[in-house]
Amino acid sequence: MYEILKKQGVLPLITKVDINTAEIIMKSASDTGIKVIEYAARSADSIEVFSRMIDFKRKHNLDLKLCVGSVLTVNDAKLYHNLGADCIVCPHTDVEIGNYCIENNLYWIPGAATLNEVLNANKLGAEIVKLFPADKIGGADYVKAIKAPFPNLKLMPTGGVALEEKNLKSWFKSGVVCVGIGSNLFSKETLAQIDYEKSCHLFKHLTEMVGKSRN
Repeated sequence: MYEILKKQGVLPLITKVDINTAEIIMKSASDTGIKVIEYAARSADSIEVFSRMIDFKRKHNLDLKLCVGSVLTVNDAKLYHNLGADCIVCPHTDVEIGNYCIENNLYWIPGAATLNEVLNANKLGAEIVKLFPADKIGGADYVKAIKAPFPNLKLMPTGGVALEEKNLKSWFKSGVVCVGIGSNLFSKETLAQIDYEKSCHLFKHLTEMVGKSRN
């Protein structure tokens, strides 16, 4: 998973979508070369939607890994793992979730804000740590500051990452592995009128912007 995220440079995130929208996004992601996306489980029907996403992925043999985000408890981690999640993403660092993921060879990306929290997540076995909310805790300058004494930190800022070259460049220049981007890619308004062509266009634009920003 690390190599995929490092190469892709971005973890696109969707949340609060119906199954039809999820299927459109999954198919367009796969068809445009995206290898991994995150589904944030934040709605009452998240279990049903994700279960059907897994069915759709298998039925169409999509070359696409599915992360489940906003996982708050170890029971939820177990549930989504059993459904077919390839990775568990959390807004926080939870020892029980971390232990479960490590013991079951399930990739785990916990969330952290402070340097001590990041280092603690690493000690618990996390390879990549999600900086959240990235824009509220100091942005790219904060990443530079904490990577100065710890240059090997593998960080994924999420929250406030914009689909703009200047913003993306600042993150990659600071030394992050990849960025997480959600509403600035698929806003509520965009999701309300999404179709396959529009979704393909957004993913192609995202890939181009990330590529430009990393050079």
